[in-house]
Amino acid sequence: MRIYQSSLSYKSFELIREYAPDVKVNVLRSFGLNDNETIRIINDFSDNINSIILDSGVWSKYNNPEKITHTVYDYAKFLKEYGKLFEFYFSYDEDFDEIERSDFCSKNGENQRILENEGIFPYPVPVIHLLEDDIINYYCETKDRYPIVAIGSNAINKYNFRPTVKKIYNAGVNIHAFKIGSSKELRGLHAWSSDCSSHAQWTKAGRCVFYDNVKGKDVDICFRPFDKKGNKQKNYYLKHPLYKDFVWFIDEVVGIDLDDIIKDSSYRTFSNSIYFWWLENFISSENASIVPRFEESDDNGTTEYLNTIFKRT
Repeated sequence: MRIYQSSLSYKSFELIREYAPDVKVNVLRSFGLNDNETIRIINDFSDNINSIILDSGVWSKYNNPEKITHTVYDYAKFLKEYGKLFEFYFSYDEDFDEIERSDFCSKNGENQRILENEGIFPYPVPVIHLLEDDIINYYCETKDRYPIVAIGSNAINKYNFRPTVKKIYNAGVNIHAFKIGSSKELRGLHAWSSDCSSHAQWTKAGRCVFYDNVKGKDVDICFRPFDKKGNKQKNYYLKHPLYKDFVWFIDEVVGIDLDDIIKDSSYRTFSNSIYFWWLENFISSENASIVPRFEESDDNGTTEYLNTIFKRT
């Protein structure tokens, strides 16, 4: 499985190249959000990128419409010039709730047609927001045209999300699940890929992420003794039950000093990025039996570390 990391900055890649030169991450970038940096990252860090994909940036547009004003035609123009740099790119699915939809057409469907009519090929990956039978059946039947489809983040909490992913997988179509980076949610999921920005979100909160084998999930380790209200942080690193395990991870796996993590948020982002790279390998191994057609990551000496980080026996 691939976990595409979004929001990785140029600085993050500089640290990856310096401290983890053999690591190749999967990267998601968003159209309209510092496109110049996106191109610089592609040009300067190809040795540290396994795959890079492009999101249409419509979620950012939805949340900040006064600042972000691009259209499906702007996206088409960008794809015509730079689309070949990405393994794949998503459609311009700006109607998240499928409000502008009838029995015959939808806003997102129309945007898909616009992009295809503009000559964008390979075709953009359609993004599903409604897990209705007619929609799912359509994409199961058109796998030659759309070998990959995505499910939007607004649908991942639906009761039929997991059965739908399995149904699409069984039809021979690869699924990308938006905004899922939790080990708990990814285990047992028949998805080919997902994306998350958790590494950056943890950093903003002054935290790093690590795996708690007892709880069987990712947990946070905080480097700020007090929260914004002046209360003591419950997961402060010096008192954290996983403190020793985390220090080992930082020293042995990430290859940096704990002081770097404490003093510089860039190093926290870097640590989190490396954690998600290992999580990707872990989930690939855990899910190998249920998704046999997906390639499993090469070992390359990672088994011992995986067993230690995730306490596998």
